[in-house]
Amino acid sequence: MDWSKAKTILIVAFLITNILLGVVLFLSGRQVETATKEGFIEDVTKLLNNKNILIDTEISREIPSLNTLIVEYEILDLYEINKNYFNGEGKIESADQGSKGIIYNNEYVLIENKKKLTYENNNEEEKYTNLNEEQAKTIALEFLQDKNYDTSDMLLYYAKEQDNSYRLEFSKIYNSRYVERANTIVEVDKRGVKKLERIWLKALDEGETPIYISTAPKAVLSLLSMEEVYGKTIKDISLCYYFDPIEQDYLKEYKNPKKGKANPAWRVLFDDGYKVIIDNYNR
Repeated sequence: MDWSKAKTILIVAFLITNILLGVVLFLSGRQVETATKEGFIEDVTKLLNNKNILIDTEISREIPSLNTLIVEYEILDLYEINKNYFNGEGKIESADQGSKGIIYNNEYVLIENKKKLTYENNNEEEKYTNLNEEQAKTIALEFLQDKNYDTSDMLLYYAKEQDNSYRLEFSKIYNSRYVERANTIVEVDKRGVKKLERIWLKALDEGETPIYISTAPKAVLSLLSMEEVYGKTIKDISLCYYFDPIEQDYLKEYKNPKKGKANPAWRVLFDDGYKVIIDNYNR
């Protein structure tokens, strides 16, 4: 074997590889740079405005990435819920298939698939006067804590007052990032908490490799094809963790998943509380 010739071939091959890698990185860098330039963001804003989608927040210029997050649903135990809500004195009954109910006087809890909880209070006694948003938030959090929920990973992201009642929507937070879709919705009026809906996720572990997704200016362009958001105003655009159980096809119980991977996505919140999750990472 001619080692001198072989050595030359290897050197040339390494040079070609380095050149190609440099070209790819250069083009990638230019693409990211273009997507975060002020001119590009202005064009995106104009395109959205043409569909009557207004932006009342900053559009991030960061090159977004997050590690995956392993999450699992908060699994509800019927007897524990009965204890936490009614001191174990509620009457347990079957509802539809996969659902159980607990009745106690004029209060009712429905548990669906051991994951979703709905509480309703039909008492008529009024406990609060001159209710405002801050008081409604305090009432909601105290109610949750009284029912043995940990509220340290909850953040109020939307509140609306209508007919002397407040609708408060909380999201789960992990390391200052929203985790979708985990929500606790509380309705408060002069009686206190009149309704609660909750489906929650617990964070188990992080992946080791960061996943990169499209920049925010590029991501929000997908709103142009969503007629349901025409006429709305964007109040927040945040990088979040997003768990979509439909995509967890590796799970044995794919029809009733209990845990899986939450991947990075963009969370777009509108002025009426409507949310769009833009999940466009490269799988």
